[in-house]
Amino acid sequence: MFISTLWLTREKHREKIAMTEGFMTKREGAFLHVTIDRADEGNRVTDPMLDGLAAIVDDASSDPDLKGIVLRGAGADFCHGRVQGTPPPEGKPNNAFEIHERVMSRILGVYAAFRRCPAPIIAVVQGKALGFGCALVGGADIAIAGRGATFALTEMPHGTAPTLALSALSHVAPKTLMDMVLTVEEHDAEHALASGIVSRLVDDSELESTAARILETLGGFDKTNISTCKRFIQRGLTLDPDTMSDLAGYTLATVRSRG
Repeated sequence: MFISTLWLTREKHREKIAMTEGFMTKREGAFLHVTIDRADEGNRVTDPMLDGLAAIVDDASSDPDLKGIVLRGAGADFCHGRVQGTPPPEGKPNNAFEIHERVMSRILGVYAAFRRCPAPIIAVVQGKALGFGCALVGGADIAIAGRGATFALTEMPHGTAPTLALSALSHVAPKTLMDMVLTVEEHDAEHALASGIVSRLVDDSELESTAARILETLGGFDKTNISTCKRFIQRGLTLDPDTMSDLAGYTLATVRSRG
C-alpha cells in the first residue's frame, strides 16, 4: 500500500504536537491560535517545548487553507524566556558540534519554522517579553503589543551571549540591540515600536479586539498573495535596488498569471 511522504511527515508532526505539553492550540477558520500555557512559570519555554512549537508551526504550514498563526502567552506576561540550566536529554554535550546540535539547533529551529511558514506569524504581546520571548516577538511577521508591554534580552547575566536571539531580531536598530544586550534593562513598548521589535501599539484593553480586526481583514485576502508578500519582505528587501525591482516585477507577473 502506497503512503505518501507528505502524509507521513504530517503524521510525525501530529505525534510531536500530541506529546508536547505547554501549549494550547485552537483552529478558528483560516487561523491557528497558539498559546504558551505556563502562566505560573512566566510562560518560560522548556527544551521539549522548543521542538513542539517548531512542529506546530511546520504542521500548520502544510495546511492549504492556513492564512495565519496567532501566538500568545497565557496570563499576565507573554513569555519570560527559556528555562535555564536544563541539561539536554541526551546528556551533557562534549564539543561545539554537539552543543549546536543538541541545544542551539532547537532554538534556531523555532525561528526557522517561523520563516518557513508561508502564512504570517502574528504575536499578540502583553506584559513582559524577555530573552527568548523577545526573540519570538522579533521573529513574528506582525507584532501587536499592549502599551504596558516591556522587552529585554536577559541572557548576559546567565553567562550567555544572546547571539541566537539577535539572529531573530536582525531587523531591529543595531544601537537598540546593543543597549538591550549590555544593559539588560527592560525597554518599554514605545521604544520597541520605534526600533522595530513590534509593528503597532494599542491600549492593553484593546489587544484582542485589534487582533480580531486584523484577522478579519487578513481572512479576506488571497492566500497566495499573502505568502508572496511574506517571502518578498523576507528576501526581496535585502537585494540591491535593480535586482529587487526585477524580482518585484517578475514575482507579481507570475502570481497574476495563475490560471
